[in-house]
Amino acid sequence: MVVPLALATLIAFALLAYAAWPEGAPPLALWRGGLLLLAALAWVVALSWGIAVRVAKPLAELTEAVERLGRGERVFLQPVSQGGAIARLQIGINQASQTLANARNRMQSELGRTSIELADKHAKLEAASRARSRLLAAASHDLRQPLYALTLFSSTLRAGETDPTRLERIRHIEECAASLDQLFSELLDLSRLEAGSMRAQPAAVRLDEVFDEASRNFRMLAEARGLRLVVRKTDAWVYCDRTMLARILNNLISNALRYTDSGGVLVGVRHQASRQVRIDVWDTGCGIAPEHQQQVFEEFYQVRAPVGRTGEGARGLGLGLATVRRLVDLIGGRIALASRPGKGTRVALWLDACTPAQRTPAPALDAPLDISGLRVLAIDDEPGILQGLRTLLAEWGCDVRAAASPAEALEQLHGWFGPPDLVISDLHLGDGPDGLEALHAIARQLGEDPHCPGFARLLVTGETRRDRVDAIAARQVPVLFKPVPPQRLREAMLAAVLAVRARRDTPPMEHA
Repeated sequence: MVVPLALATLIAFALLAYAAWPEGAPPLALWRGGLLLLAALAWVVALSWGIAVRVAKPLAELTEAVERLGRGERVFLQPVSQGGAIARLQIGINQASQTLANARNRMQSELGRTSIELADKHAKLEAASRARSRLLAAASHDLRQPLYALTLFSSTLRAGETDPTRLERIRHIEECAASLDQLFSELLDLSRLEAGSMRAQPAAVRLDEVFDEASRNFRMLAEARGLRLVVRKTDAWVYCDRTMLARILNNLISNALRYTDSGGVLVGVRHQASRQVRIDVWDTGCGIAPEHQQQVFEEFYQVRAPVGRTGEGARGLGLGLATVRRLVDLIGGRIALASRPGKGTRVALWLDACTPAQRTPAPALDAPLDISGLRVLAIDDEPGILQGLRTLLAEWGCDVRAAASPAEALEQLHGWFGPPDLVISDLHLGDGPDGLEALHAIARQLGEDPHCPGFARLLVTGETRRDRVDAIAARQVPVLFKPVPPQRLREAMLAAVLAVRARRDTPPMEHA
């Protein structure tokens, strides 16, 4: 800035001198003109230097101050004494810096207070979540004890009964017990999911077997309500956790039947081009409005039943589909819902197809299809459950001995003409040893390996804590969660006994 101004001033003086210079002037006059130009140049340089000192330096300071403000730093400029635009600009930057500093302090104070409030709310939410998990665990364990006894006794009432009036009453009792079982099963599943005790164990699953099991579970309920339940045969295999898949399918069919008054429910399979299998559950029920179709997968969310519906569709906790969604996530599947109000609903479940190399069907066993004649030792500290087990197993033709504690179970072994074929024990047995310890004590008294005894074992429990469930899984003991439907109990008993017989009949591997 200084140099161009000096050159411009010098050129102006030179032009003036040339214009005023007379023609033929003597050399002395030329020297005087040159000195005049040099003096003018010196004056211009001095003037430019003064301008630079007064203007350029404050501008540089202003530039640096603005850069520091951009970085969030606090700045203060000493205003120039002469005043003017630069001084006003410096004062404005000082005020802006002070305002920004005050705003930053207020923001930090607000953030600190908000962080404290969020931490407090987070702690309260954590406490509420723990309290909820404890409540669910207590409900799924303590409340299921009498329900389990009710299920056992209601099953024994039907045996040998021919009076139509009594059979009708028994049917109503069984329907109420099944409804309670569904509600508590939803609570138990949610409790186990909350506790993290449910883990997928993927394997090759033949869908037809799962479909047959679901058909047996719900065909009587569908017929009692005047509905059709159609489960189409399929040769499809999938790779997932079989128990979780069965639970998902049971929940979907139960939910479909609950909200269907006429028509029925259809379960079928479609093969997908992407090496996946799609399971469809269709119903002709009341349908779901579009605004509710995503929310029905949330916990405790229920669509209000249409006016006049007071049957199965009016009951529930709103946990069935929420449990389904979480189980689908565990087995690595995908689920979607499509519905038309008044027309019905379709729920589609996508699972990975099983390759032929992954299919390992269980070998067929030449064994009786019933459990009559089995020697069964039942252990439970609840008198109602123990009496119900004794009565039900006796109706099935088993030779039953019952015990309320591990010590009493060891006493029951004396006088039997042989070791038991099966021991069924509750996990919690009062203040003494638990069911696992009782099974070990029985094996030791019989001279068997506690980890792989010669008798079949079943644990029945409502326990949901992850450490306890993991401990049971580590012992490789089959587990049933209360309340156990009689048909499921019978199937589990037969499967446990056949597994032990197959292991016993298999010759040991010979090493070279």
